[in-house]
Amino acid sequence: MRATELYRHLLGLVAPWEVSRVELSVADGRVDVWAQHPRRTRFACPQCERELAVYDHCEERAWRHLDSCGFLTYVHADPPRVDCPDHGVRQVRLPWAEPSSRFTMLFERLAIDVLKECDVTGAARLLHLSWDEAWHLMDRAVARGLAAKPQVVPARIGVVEKSAGRGQDYITVVSDLDRGTAHYLVDERRQASLDSTSTVSPPSSRPVSRRSRWTCGSPTSTQPEPTSTTLTRRSCSTVTT
Repeated sequence: MRATELYRHLLGLVAPWEVSRVELSVADGRVDVWAQHPRRTRFACPQCERELAVYDHCEERAWRHLDSCGFLTYVHADPPRVDCPDHGVRQVRLPWAEPSSRFTMLFERLAIDVLKECDVTGAARLLHLSWDEAWHLMDRAVARGLAAKPQVVPARIGVVEKSAGRGQDYITVVSDLDRGTAHYLVDERRQASLDSTSTVSPPSSRPVSRRSRWTCGSPTSTQPEPTSTTLTRRSCSTVTT
């Protein structure tokens, strides 16, 4: 099997996309893969899905992909753009990466699995990423989770104070007891942390810190039994709304 055909399968590319060439650099420890589409290919507008001719192409971009036998692997392409009568010039969706991402979707999936098992520093070291790149992947995952999470008012909520670092560094977690998910997270463990905002408003409508956002929308580890009907600054309390 030719290298171009092999990487077409590894990337999951389907028509009209194909791999035009593959370059291996043993000295640099990396593999570079170029994807392209045939001339006269028509693409859908990302806003309205209307099929249109290619207007032009953006400058070549590169996306980090899953490693190839220990070699860092990058996908290169000139993203096409279409001129939609209703939405103007727009870059089309690419099958291997989400908009504004510097990583393929397969790499992001692996990175999130690693980040769930260890801290950011360890994940960055294992994935050969910078600390900022690891946080960027985490932020994107949280944004996707919040966008997909139904905005409902929990019938029962639990309040837990959790240590988030060394010393007296805490966050307050408000969870949906019936669904077993985090509903709201805020820095510190003061009464003001809860008084500053409504705990029954959708989580995506409230600003939270980067540290707190990571677990929002994921299953909580414990679900405390109902012990109170008032929202007070205690280590664990439950409220029925």
